Amino acid sequence: MAPTPNAELEDQILGKIATLFEETLSQKPPSSIVELWKEHVEIKRILKDVTSIQAKLGDTDERLANSKPIPNAHIVARVPRHAMITLDLAKKSSLLKKAFERDPIVSGMENVGLALFLATQWLLNEKSKWLPYISILPNSFPTPLFYTDEQLLQLKPSPIFEEALLFYRTISRQFCYFLMAVAKNKIYESAQRRKDARNTMETPIFYNAPFTVANLTPGLYFWAVGVVTTRVNMVPSEHSTDKDEKPNLIAALIPFLDMANHENVVTEDPVEDLVCYSPAEECAVITSHCDLEAGNQVTIFYGCRSRGEHLLHNGFVPIHHQRQDVLKLKIGIPKTDKSLDAKTKLIEKYVQNVQCNGNIFQVDLYNYPEQPFPLDLLMFAAIFVCPEPTDAAIAKPDIRKKGLEFLKTRFSLLKKSYDSSFDASKLTDVGIDGDAARLKASESEILQLALSYCETLEKSQQ
Repeated sequence: MAPTPNAELEDQILGKIATLFEETLSQKPPSSIVELWKEHVEIKRILKDVTSIQAKLGDTDERLANSKPIPNAHIVARVPRHAMITLDLAKKSSLLKKAFERDPIVSGMENVGLALFLATQWLLNEKSKWLPYISILPNSFPTPLFYTDEQLLQLKPSPIFEEALLFYRTISRQFCYFLMAVAKNKIYESAQRRKDARNTMETPIFYNAPFTVANLTPGLYFWAVGVVTTRVNMVPSEHSTDKDEKPNLIAALIPFLDMANHENVVTEDPVEDLVCYSPAEECAVITSHCDLEAGNQVTIFYGCRSRGEHLLHNGFVPIHHQRQDVLKLKIGIPKTDKSLDAKTKLIEKYVQNVQCNGNIFQVDLYNYPEQPFPLDLLMFAAIFVCPEPTDAAIAKPDIRKKGLEFLKTRFSLLKKSYDSSFDASKLTDVGIDGDAARLKASESEILQLALSYCETLEKSQQ
């Protein structure tokens, strides 16, 4: 029997996805940011090709883009558990039961399981009791996951640029992995029709789910991930407990409550959660943070996150400067350095606050004027510049001095790279231009604090 036109298109889809997964996404990401960018552009191109073929088979993305206006409404102060989409609910679903039981990604990553459940409910459309909630959700989000290439490039030279590329890569890898798992449904059905092959193949993990090769599009999966990433809250589980028999906190989508905007809190004091769960009432509760006049919106505090974390996970950079701002500084020791192993061992021995990944080392810098980086970064720098690294050598005053000079130079060069990378007149703008400007202005300030701190240390040693 000749293959149908639809079957030929599905073969094209799976061919592209399998090649992308096997040759690119199942491999380690490139260590070079230049190569990572090239890879990102190619991944996006292939997924765009897949989307165009899938459009010939179904209307998933057309429906996904066809959202309706949302009318003005009051914010709900209490949301009962039965009105929430929780991880407990997803695990009990017959649609994904096999996936939660057998797949390590679905069972091991809460947000992934919740995103897949949301995607199944979107496909069920009017058959899903969650349609009223799903129908008022945005069809796109202002996070870097949905940026154009031009918008992504606006984030350079911030480390968030690389994090955004890696996150896009991770979600692309998950999509390819799940679409190939969905493709096993037809193979299983074909095997069941052959008596000699019956019962020799395990039931696919998505056999009961509404997914097909045609309708599980990149747009649908990325949308579901976007919803969970920007709106997830944590509630106590009904079934899972910790070693003390207390309920574990699990991921949940809380309709209406998750419509509340972020409150830009300007304070040095810790901020209590404005969203909490009431076990007695079995509901999530929003608490007001101040007296509100009629007509003002009810807001919630999204958490103590850096500006970069807000951009990646919430899709905006708060205007007010918070003490939790951070800059993730990476320093690499060349693989050609003959003393790489010796330096790595010394770093592992003496430096606790620097993370190691091969020959790449990362430390967090903070916007704390009194101490913008951990002091053991000074030891790291001494080890880095030491020509013959030993315990005795890295303790010598001249090596310590060279290490401090190295940090000063590194901070100064990075600071200069930021100076012309953003428009200060856009610091209060809403949207990508303002977000990128605020992000980079904050990181530039952190670098200046680090540089000034090095100069202070240098004077104290004279």
